[in-house]
Amino acid sequence: MKYIHIIALSAVAAVSLVGCNNENPALYTQENKSNDLRGVTVATYMESTSTRTTAEYETTKLAFYWTRGDKVWLHDIGETPEFVQNSGDNIDNQLNASGKDKVRNAGFYFPTPLNKASYPVRYTGYPTPAVDKVTIKAAQNQAKPNKGEHIKTDGDCGVGSFTRGADGNYSFYLKHCASYLTFTPFFSKGFAPSVRLTQIKVSADQAIAGTYDIEDSGLDLDSRPLAEPSNRNITLTLNGGGNDGFTIPAVSTPETNAGIMVVAPGEYTNFTIEYTLYDQETKVRGTVITKLGHVILKEGRNKRLSPDLDVRYYASDQYYMWDAQPGEHYWKGASKQPYLNGKYGDSYAKVGADPRWYNTVAHPGKASRLATNNLNANELMWLAYYGVPHWDSSMWTIMGHLYAGGMWLRNLDVIATTQKTTRERMKAVSPKGIDFTAYAQYDNFGAFVYTNNNIIPHRPRPTNGYFFLPTTGFYNNGRLYHISSRGYIWSSTPRAQSSSKVAQGYNFYISRYEVHTGYGDRWNGIYQHVTR
Repeated sequence: MKYIHIIALSAVAAVSLVGCNNENPALYTQENKSNDLRGVTVATYMESTSTRTTAEYETTKLAFYWTRGDKVWLHDIGETPEFVQNSGDNIDNQLNASGKDKVRNAGFYFPTPLNKASYPVRYTGYPTPAVDKVTIKAAQNQAKPNKGEHIKTDGDCGVGSFTRGADGNYSFYLKHCASYLTFTPFFSKGFAPSVRLTQIKVSADQAIAGTYDIEDSGLDLDSRPLAEPSNRNITLTLNGGGNDGFTIPAVSTPETNAGIMVVAPGEYTNFTIEYTLYDQETKVRGTVITKLGHVILKEGRNKRLSPDLDVRYYASDQYYMWDAQPGEHYWKGASKQPYLNGKYGDSYAKVGADPRWYNTVAHPGKASRLATNNLNANELMWLAYYGVPHWDSSMWTIMGHLYAGGMWLRNLDVIATTQKTTRERMKAVSPKGIDFTAYAQYDNFGAFVYTNNNIIPHRPRPTNGYFFLPTTGFYNNGRLYHISSRGYIWSSTPRAQSSSKVAQGYNFYISRYEVHTGYGDRWNGIYQHVTR
C-alpha cells in the first residue's frame, strides 16, 4: 500500500485580537486578522499561519505548535472508508532530537493512495477524536502560565484542505474553528507572591461549551446545544487550582500568568468573567467579577483580556497612634511591618521623643493633629446606635495580601436625617444624653461602652449613604491583632485618665457580629479611615 507523506512546516498561528460590541478599552487590545492560510508541500518550504495544537501568547497573538499525539482526518469523499486518520507522523522524532515538548513543523503519513486534486481535512481534538464531533469542555485545566497544551483536549479544532501542487505534492491548509480567550490579569498596586490566581470562570446566557457538529466547512453553530447550567459556563483551572495557581503581576505579563481558554464562537449576552484569588499566607479566598454584557467571539480568533483587578485597596502607611503627627505613621522608617495576626515587628515608637508618638493632651482637650477631623466620642456613639450595620464578607487588600470582611455603616448626615436631629446636636451630645467630650469618665468603665448586635448579614443595596469600614485590625506594642476580624476608628476625643494612669482615647470597632464603642491605649496603631 502506498504511504503518502504530507508535511506541515512552521506550525505557527497568528490569531489576532478582536473586540466585541461595547468594549471597555481598558480590558482589550485589538489587531487585524490575516486570512492568508498558506501550506507546504514535501518539496517546498512555506509557512502555515494557522496550524495546531498547543498555544502560547506572543506579544500580540497566539502562536500554535504541534505536539505529541496530534491527529488529523482526511476526507476521501465517495470512497470507503470515507474518513482516514493519519497512521503516523514525524513529531516524536523531532521532539526526541530537540529535547523540547513542541515543534513548529510536522509531517503526517496516510495509508491511502492520494490522486485527487484536493482533500478536505479536519482536526477534531485529542486523544480520541471523532470525525464529526467536537466537544468544548466546561472544565479546562492549564498547568503552566502561557502554555496552552491543554487546548487540544478542551475543544481546539480546525478544517482545511490538502491541495496537490504542480509537482504532484500536496499542500496542507488548515484554519481554526473555535474561539480563544487569553487572560492576563494584573494588579497595579502589587500583590505578594503568595497571592494566586486559581481559576477563571466565564459564563453567558447561551451555551458556550458542549458538543458541536463539525463539517468540512467548520463548526456547525446551528448544532449548538440548548443552554443549561452545564454548558453556560467554562472554568479554567490554573496550576491545579485550589490553594495554588499563577502569580499576579503588577503589569500585564503573559509569561507570568496567561491563561488560555477554548470557547465556542458566537454572540453572547450577560457575558461575565470571575477571577478567583487565594492568598497562601492569609488563607483568604475571593472572587473579582467583570461583567462585559454583549460579546461576539468569532471563529478562529483570540481575544485578550487584561484587567487591572478591581480589589478594594488600602495603603499600608495609614496605621497611627492616637492623634500622631500627619505622616508619622506607626511603621514609618521600618523596612517591613507584620501582616499576619500575632506577628511582631520591633521598629515602632516606644518613647515620647519619637515623632510617631501619640498626642498626650489631657481630657477635656481634643485632638489637634491627625485626628482633628475624626468623629468625636459623641458621634461614634450615634454611629453605633443608628448606623444600621451591614456585614460584607468581600475581599480587600493591604500590604500586598488578601483579607476579607468589613461593615457598611450609615454616614452621619443620613443618621441625622433619620433621627430628626442635626449634625451639630450629634457633636454636642451622645444618644445617652451625655457629652463625652466634656464628661470626665475616669474609672466609670461602662458609661461609654455600648454594643449593637443587630447586624444585617449582607451589604446594603444600594450603598449610597453608607461608608465601608474594613477589618484592618490594630497594632499593640509592635504586634498585629484582629486583622480580618475587627476594624477600628480613633475618635478625636481623649479619655480622662483612669486610676491605671494609662493614656487612652475613645474608639469604635466592628466585627462580624457587633459594633462597639469603647476606648483603647493611645499607643495602639489604628488605621486612619475616612468616615465622612
